[in-house]
Amino acid sequence: MKRIVCLVMFVLLCVRTVTIVFATEQAISIDTRHVYEGMEKSYAQGYLPTVSEDHATVVLPLLSEAVRGPLTVTVNLGEPASAPFVYKNYEKQFDKKRYTFDNEAVECYLIQFSFALSADRINGNYPITLRVSGKTESGEAFSQEFMLYVTISDGIDPHASEPEPTPVPVSQPKLMAESYKLNQKYVGVGESATLAVTIKNTSSSQTVKNIKLFFAEDSGEILSAGTGAQYCKQIGKGKSYTWSFEVSATTTAQSKPHTATITMEYEDSQGSAVTASDRITLPVRQPVRLEYEEPSLPQRVTQGDTPPFTMMLMNLGKGTIYNVLLKFDLPSLNSGGSVLVGTILPGESQTGRTNFRVESEALGAVKGTLLLSYEDDYGEYYEQEISLATTIEKKLEIEPPADTNATTLASDFPWWPVLSAGSALLALSYFFVSRWLKQKKAREDDEMRL
Repeated sequence: MKRIVCLVMFVLLCVRTVTIVFATEQAISIDTRHVYEGMEKSYAQGYLPTVSEDHATVVLPLLSEAVRGPLTVTVNLGEPASAPFVYKNYEKQFDKKRYTFDNEAVECYLIQFSFALSADRINGNYPITLRVSGKTESGEAFSQEFMLYVTISDGIDPHASEPEPTPVPVSQPKLMAESYKLNQKYVGVGESATLAVTIKNTSSSQTVKNIKLFFAEDSGEILSAGTGAQYCKQIGKGKSYTWSFEVSATTTAQSKPHTATITMEYEDSQGSAVTASDRITLPVRQPVRLEYEEPSLPQRVTQGDTPPFTMMLMNLGKGTIYNVLLKFDLPSLNSGGSVLVGTILPGESQTGRTNFRVESEALGAVKGTLLLSYEDDYGEYYEQEISLATTIEKKLEIEPPADTNATTLASDFPWWPVLSAGSALLALSYFFVSRWLKQKKAREDDEMRL
């Protein structure tokens, strides 16, 4: 009897299922041929919902000849614990509309939903169910479900290995060159000085140990005694250590501030190696060597004259000499003030020139000084006093000749033709006079004989 009852119930269930499927198939179906707005492919070509900008978009075109009124669509997004969607009430009504494809008109219920996605979504394929319900023209109610799959690929990879925990950084103690000092104002070339560098452990919680210190000057013109290295066993929390050592400047070292590096290698309380470095500046000076030739001032000058003055200056040192100035203090001789020679580079020379103007009423021996001043690379001022002397002589007045024009004309006249003509005339006169005297004497002699 039980078997008969079970068989009857099974037959009735199958008949009911077939009836529902048949009614559904007759009521509504998916348009698999056409591509509607929001679709990249038709259902026949393998349409899939799209995912973009944290939203999943679903398009479902439905065709029906038996349904004329609106369709009501509800959505089932699956289990909230595992689904990637933001849950809310998704239910809409859709009307049948006309769409045109290549001169072909299609009346379709275009079902469209956009589902917000959660920020912590996991990659995978997630089914959603669209339940469509309505009435046929005959007034018979129907409902049908359509299942689509949304593919999430921009979320969390479920198969990725868990990231290793980031180690919590441990603070390392810091050593720094807190201060430094030379035992003199600067390091002279070819000379030595004592440099004291104070190294401080800035950590208030860790002691540093196995400390190795290095000194190195960038240009190689300042050298440290020995290897330039020092070992210190440890420096306690917040404590300092002073490293004193000798440094010397080579004879060719440039006269300027030199940059050096103090390098510190040490270990923290965990035994980890740490390196730090700091920069310091050491001044180096070359001796100033300004030489000059003896000033060329005439030993004797004349009242009212303007005698010239020259002085050759030579920089024989390795540093530049600046603001070279000649300042004169010489009574009765006015130079117009000071003479600025300017800058003289190492190994070069410059000439200071001026003209004195001798006072017209001064007379006799004059003594004075020339003050030579200049500065070095560090702006230190130097001056040197040089003695000058000369003698002022009286200016002599020379009287000019009374008739200057006549003298000039006489000296310019060509006298030699006149003298030649005069000599010839005298000779002729002498000849004729002698002849006449001879003839006269001869006549007188003849008369006496008669």
